[in-house]
Amino acid sequence: MSKMRQVIEHNKCRRLLISVFVMILCIPLAFAQQKVKVTGRIVDQKTQEPLIGVSVVERGSSNGIMSDLNGRYQLNVSKGATLIFTYVGYQTVQKVANTPIINVVLAEDAKILDEVVVVGYGVQKKSSLTGSVSQVKSEDMQARTITTAGQALQGKTAGVEVLSASARPGSSPTIRIRGISSNGSSDPLFVVDGRIASDIGGIDPNDIESMEVLKDASSAAIYGSRAGNGVVLITTKRGKGNGKISYDFQLSSQSLNKVTKVMNAEQYIDYYVDAGKLTETGVYKYWDGVTNTDWTKVAFENSIMMRHNLTFQSGSDRGSVYTSLTYLDNNGMVVGNSDTYKRLTGMINVDYNIKPWLELGSNNQIEYYKVKTVSEGSEYGSLLLSVLQLDPLTKATYTTNDMPENMKTILNGGSAYATLLSDGNGNYYGVSPFVTSENLNPLIMRDRSFTDNRGFNINGSTFINFKPIKGLVVTSRLGYRLAATESYGYSNDYWANSLAHQKFMSVNSTASTPSYFQWENFANYTRTFGKHTVTAMVGTHYSESRSFYVTGSITGADDDLGVKQDDPLFYYFAYATGSAT
Repeated sequence: MSKMRQVIEHNKCRRLLISVFVMILCIPLAFAQQKVKVTGRIVDQKTQEPLIGVSVVERGSSNGIMSDLNGRYQLNVSKGATLIFTYVGYQTVQKVANTPIINVVLAEDAKILDEVVVVGYGVQKKSSLTGSVSQVKSEDMQARTITTAGQALQGKTAGVEVLSASARPGSSPTIRIRGISSNGSSDPLFVVDGRIASDIGGIDPNDIESMEVLKDASSAAIYGSRAGNGVVLITTKRGKGNGKISYDFQLSSQSLNKVTKVMNAEQYIDYYVDAGKLTETGVYKYWDGVTNTDWTKVAFENSIMMRHNLTFQSGSDRGSVYTSLTYLDNNGMVVGNSDTYKRLTGMINVDYNIKPWLELGSNNQIEYYKVKTVSEGSEYGSLLLSVLQLDPLTKATYTTNDMPENMKTILNGGSAYATLLSDGNGNYYGVSPFVTSENLNPLIMRDRSFTDNRGFNINGSTFINFKPIKGLVVTSRLGYRLAATESYGYSNDYWANSLAHQKFMSVNSTASTPSYFQWENFANYTRTFGKHTVTAMVGTHYSESRSFYVTGSITGADDDLGVKQDDPLFYYFAYATGSAT
């Protein structure tokens, strides 16, 4: 009996100890989970006006809110948590949630306001700006998978629309600063190191120091009516340090994120039979009862984009030099190598102080590119539209053994244009007997024509700065843009349906050599007297552009001519009927 009593007492003690231990563990958890409601008002330090849209976040969590029109906020947080208050252009403030009411006063960030911003023919501090200017710096572009300067503005500039209407390799996004204009073009004016540029797609983002976007009408005071759609100012990098060589490599995988879901074979048959567009007899005359083609997988594949960048820079109080060489190879997502973009760019920026009052400098960019494209962006022959419209009952390719009757008829000369395109291995691209449209088998659209665009550009400016007295800088700058572009095209004879066919082969070629020059002379005067700063600018601008264009084509060539896109005869025939404008 005594032993049983001891066992019972022991069990009671053990249960008591476990209960106490659990209570001890639950105490901190209960405190940690205790929530308190914090409210308050956020105002500007100088004006005491409420700040709208201030971010209030509980540190270490995603729990947050924005201040309302009166600068007020209300948030449930863990007791004792730290609240972080952030607002663009203001210093960040942290407060501990130990009271139910926390009012916050935010002060402007003096460091940001003292930053220098490029505005047209000079520079100003942010604190002195009266117009609307957005700025993107080089560090904002790092660790981003971008290939063009326009993409660097995406998501980094408030009020600026950067729209990518095409996934074609090398395509530049559409930039809209003031929405859609009524004066013909809505594109902004691009200015690179003081030189007016027609396009910024060839500038490698690694070579950009900063980008400023002038939004307000005040930019027209500098650039006139050309600034009606806003201005994008780009400043490229200058040399600094005692001599530094750097190499940057970027490798990215590209894949199709999402495509609209379309009907499978069974759904397609049910829908069109019920609609009276097809009959079951007509369907099974051409359909093998098994084929269920996913045209997305036929047309697209995962691809690779890689970029190599090698730079050298050095600088001192006497001068600086910055050089870079970049190679970009971007193979698009269309199956094969029909949509590619290859670009080789080099940049040389140098400046030298001959005397304390005399500075010479030159910024130069050299670019060579080569582009292959497929049909896009049109209801009459868009590869993506074909993927969405083409029936799933047709195979991507057929051999002569499993070819449906409609294709056998074409192959045996039943059509005036009896040409079926193939992959060269005895597999013919499928022709649908159910759909008559300009949107065809994506493989036919890819191989019915060949286009090769290439170009060479030299862009740059050379300047001299003269500083006769303190605060006065007189600048004379010559900007130039020289280009040579070529385009070669080759179209096969083929038959896809009654709307999409070509009886003869054709070749075409175009070449152009545009040039642009500008000469500017201006003076900037800046002096500070106590708390006051005086600035003045006067200048002149002259520009001239020219272009020479030649084109030629042949239609009706056949295989007997033996004209291939890799054959020298191809270019001869292309220019045979050329004309210059």
